[in-house]
Amino acid sequence: MKTPGNPLDGLRVIDLTDDSGRFATKLLTEMGAYVVRITSKGAAGHTMTDDQAAERGGVLDWWYDGGKRRHLLDLDTEAGRDGYRRLVEKADLVVETETPDRLDSLGIDHVQMLSINPSLAQVSITPFGRTGPRRHWVTSDLVSAAMGGSLSVTGLPDRPLNIWGRQVYNFVGFLAAVCGLSAVLAARQDGKGRHADVSIHETLSGSIEHILMQFNFDDVLPLNKVAERQGALHWLRAYDLAACRTGYTMITPTPDSSLLIKWMVETGVQDAEQWLNIETADAVSRIDEIMDAVRSWVKQYDAKDLWWEAQQRHVAFGGVMDIPAVARIPQLEHRQFFVETDWLGTSVRQPSKMVRFSNAPDDAPRPPAIDESALDEILSDWQAKKPGNAETSSAQKKRPLEGVRVVDFTWVLAGPFCTRMLGDLGADIIRIQNEERSTLVNLPDFPYYFVWNREKRSATLNMKHPQALATVRRLIENCDVLIENYSAGVLDSWGLDWETVHTWNPRLVYVTMSGCGHSGPWKHVISYAPTIHALSGVTHLTNFPDRGDVGPGYSLNDHLAGYSAATSTVAALYSREQTGQGQKIDMAQLETGTYVIGPALIDYFANQRQTQPAGNADGLHDHVPNEVYNCLDGYLAVSVTSTQQWRALVATINDEGLTDIAWEDELVRADHRQQIDTIIASWTADQQVDAAMEMLQQAGVPAGKVQDTHDLVENDIQHRERKFWQAVTHDIFGERSTDTFPAFWDGERLAVERLSPAYLGEHNFEVWTELAGLEMEEVAAGMSDGLFS
Repeated sequence: MKTPGNPLDGLRVIDLTDDSGRFATKLLTEMGAYVVRITSKGAAGHTMTDDQAAERGGVLDWWYDGGKRRHLLDLDTEAGRDGYRRLVEKADLVVETETPDRLDSLGIDHVQMLSINPSLAQVSITPFGRTGPRRHWVTSDLVSAAMGGSLSVTGLPDRPLNIWGRQVYNFVGFLAAVCGLSAVLAARQDGKGRHADVSIHETLSGSIEHILMQFNFDDVLPLNKVAERQGALHWLRAYDLAACRTGYTMITPTPDSSLLIKWMVETGVQDAEQWLNIETADAVSRIDEIMDAVRSWVKQYDAKDLWWEAQQRHVAFGGVMDIPAVARIPQLEHRQFFVETDWLGTSVRQPSKMVRFSNAPDDAPRPPAIDESALDEILSDWQAKKPGNAETSSAQKKRPLEGVRVVDFTWVLAGPFCTRMLGDLGADIIRIQNEERSTLVNLPDFPYYFVWNREKRSATLNMKHPQALATVRRLIENCDVLIENYSAGVLDSWGLDWETVHTWNPRLVYVTMSGCGHSGPWKHVISYAPTIHALSGVTHLTNFPDRGDVGPGYSLNDHLAGYSAATSTVAALYSREQTGQGQKIDMAQLETGTYVIGPALIDYFANQRQTQPAGNADGLHDHVPNEVYNCLDGYLAVSVTSTQQWRALVATINDEGLTDIAWEDELVRADHRQQIDTIIASWTADQQVDAAMEMLQQAGVPAGKVQDTHDLVENDIQHRERKFWQAVTHDIFGERSTDTFPAFWDGERLAVERLSPAYLGEHNFEVWTELAGLEMEEVAAGMSDGLFS
C-alpha cells in the first residue's frame, strides 16, 4: 500500500493550455500531479517588483504555473510532434485549449493518440465546443461572460459588468479538472481512454444560480421570466449592498428575520415593531418593505462594526472588504491560508492550497519553472505507464463515475451543485433530508430544487431520532463519499464527525464545505454566498470606479464552492485508488472566495499594489479594449488580446482614429483607453448587435452579445446545435426544459436520466433496503414513528 501524500501524486499531465485553461492545470499541480507545460501561451500579468521573482515570470505565472515543469514543443514541426507523442505514451491526461481541428490536422488528437496510449484521457477546452456553427469563434473571459449570461444579471440596468478575476475561466478550469480526473479514474478501472469536449459557453450557461429557473418556471414563480441586472440585489430580494456611514455592508434578514427586527426595535426603529412576530411567508411577501427599512437604518453605522455585531446576533450581514482588509482577516491568519513561497533568499506570499486534504502535507506552493526540463528527464521521471485494473472490468463504463456512491447531506446551492455534477457523471447520489429542516428552496415542489437536484435519489432521516445514528451508519458503510455543507459543528452534533465515520468506513472520502472553517474566530460566521463575496474581496473588486455597491449578480461563490468540492472529491477518489484510504477534505467557502482572486493578493503582498475596482477592464492582464458597448438594440462585449486581433478590429471598424501604428503595442493602447473606447462606442452605436458580433467574429476579433436567458434558450444557435437544452417531463412540474452537462464525452451529449425527486423520501424504500439492509417492514415502521421523516 502506498504511503499517503498529495492526492494526485503520480498523475502525469500534459499542459497545452492558454489563459482559458491554465487554471485547470494549476489545480492539478497543486494537488500533486506532475504537470509538464509544453506551451508558452498565456499572459504574464503584472511584473513582479523583486528581480529574482521577476526572473520566474509575472504575477500570473506565479499564480498559474507554480510547481509545473516546462518543456516547450513546437507542434508545427515533426520534431515537436514526435516529442509530444513520446510524452503522450506515458501520460495519464492531456488538458488543451487548441482550436478545433488543429490537433487532428497535425495527427496528434485524442483518437489518434489512443493507438499509442489506449487509456489516455484528454480534456479539450474551447470557447463554444468542438462542434456547431460557432466552433471557430474566439473569446475572452469578458466575451464568454456576455455570451453565457453572466453580464445579463451582473451590473446596473444600463451598465453590464463582468465579475473581477476571470471567473468564467475559473469555472471552466474547475470543470476541466473534474472531467479530466473522472476520465483518469475510470480508465484506471476499465482501461479505456476518454475525451471530454468542454465548452466554456455551456459551462457558464449552466452555472448561473437563477436565470434558467426564472425562465422555465415563470408560470410558477412571481418573478420576471427574464432575469435582469439589478446591482447587488439578489433574486430573492433578501440580500443587497447598503451604504453605511462608512463603507458598504451586505444586508439580509436571514437566517431568522425576527433577530434583525428585534435589533432594529432596540435601536429605536419604531416602524420595525410591525414585523416582530411576522410569519416567514408574510416576511417574503413584504421583503421590499423590510429591506428598505434596513437600508435606511444602516446609514448611521460604520460598516465594519455593523456587520460584526450582526453576526454576533446571528444575522448574516457581511462587511465589504478591500484587498488590504482581506489580507488581515483573522480567520485566514488562524487557518494559515496565506503562506510564503521561499527560494534563494526571496519569498512570495500568496494563497495556499484551495482545500485541505487530511492525508496531504502542508507544503507551500512552488515557484514557476525558470529553466526548461529535458524531455528525457521528464520521461525518466514518469517511468512506465501502469495498466490499471482493466483486466478485471467486463465493459467500459457508460459514465466515468459509475460505481461511485455519495451520501449527500447538503442544502441550498453550493453542495447540491457539487453533487449534481457528480451525478451527471454517473455517481449514485443519495440526498438525505429531514422534513423539519427543508424549507423553501430545499423543497421538491420549488423550482430551485428542480434545477439543482437532478440525478439524485431522495431519502429522509430524522437525526434526532434515537435510531438515526445506527441507521445512517449502515448507509455510510456502503458509500464512497459523504458531502455536507451545513454550519460548522452540525454533523459533529449528530455523531457524524470525521473521526467516528472514518472508523466505520476507512475508504470513505469525507467532504465538509463549511463557511469559514471549523476552528478560528470566525468559525460561526453565517456565510451565504453574498456574504462571502463581501468578505473575500470579490464584491469590492466587482464594481465600477465610481461605485461600491454592485458586486456579482448571482451566487458566484456557491458555484465556485461546488466546483471546488467536486474537483477535490474526484481527486480524493483517485488517491484512494492508489492508497486504499479515504480522507477528509476541509473546504472553507471564505477561502474559496479569496482563492479565486489570488492574483490580486500576490500583487498586494509581493508588489505592494492595491487592486481597485475598474469596471470591465481585465484585472489580471490589461487587455485593451476590453469593454461592453451600446448598440442600437443591445450591448456588445469586445476584447483584443493580440496584435493580430487589434489589426482585425481596426480593419473592421475602419476609423482613422485607430490607425496609429504605435497602438499595436498593448501597453501603448492602455494609455489611450478612453480614446479607443470612444471610437469603438461611436461605431457600435450605429450597429445592430447581432450583425456587429458576426462581423467582428468573422474577422477573428473576440466579440459577443450580452445575452439574456431568452437569447440563450430561444435564439442561441450553438446551444441548439449541440443539444444543450433537453425537454423533460417532471412528476410535479410537467413538461419543462433543463440544461445538460456542459461537455461532450467521446463526441456524445450526456442526457439527463433522472429528474429531481418529486417529494422528500421518494426513494426511502429502495435506499434503506438496498444500502442499509433494512426490511421493507422496518422502513415502513420507521416512516410511521418518525425515523424517516
